[in-house]
Amino acid sequence: MKRQSPLLRVIAGGVIAVAAVTAGAARPRAQYAVFDADAALQVFHERVEIYAALHRRLAPPPSSMTSTDPLSKLLTRQYLASALRSTRRYSQQGEIFSPEIATLFRWMLADSIGELDGERFLTTLNGGVPVPPGLHPTVNETYTMMPLYSIPPDVRLGLPKLPAELDYRLAGHDLVLWDIYAGVVVDFVPDVVTSPMATN
Repeated sequence: MKRQSPLLRVIAGGVIAVAAVTAGAARPRAQYAVFDADAALQVFHERVEIYAALHRRLAPPPSSMTSTDPLSKLLTRQYLASALRSTRRYSQQGEIFSPEIATLFRWMLADSIGELDGERFLTTLNGGVPVPPGLHPTVNETYTMMPLYSIPPDVRLGLPKLPAELDYRLAGHDLVLWDIYAGVVVDFVPDVVTSPMATN
């Protein structure tokens, strides 16, 4: 039987409220932790727009960005990556993908790949070879431990649109927010399709 999509459960309910009753109290009182999917998406869009604005401010002139000369393209990429590293030198995983946003993305990807198991999905992308876990990227750096895979078009439809400077990639088990022109990891969601959160 097809499992109900976690994302659909979020949308159908609007918000998820989990009640916890205080034990041992004379008059039990419910406490609520509320997850608002719409609010999480709004915060995500705000954060990626802030990053895109920073990218545009630091980027070289358009003529340099669109040059077809290989050496010019390499130097431009290195310059932009260095400028972004300097400006975002204290950035860490979770600056854009907060825990709430990361959970939402796990659910969205689980919904997009349907009944396909997360490990099988990654293995298929990796040419039939199982993807070893634990090879996480580093924010502000390139990623060379595993190939960076583009998100298949049918899966991409389930993800929020991004500014032109950014794209989604899969690196190992992680969803990467990738700066196309600087060639660096902006942020990432660890174990995006293999975490228990992605299937519960």
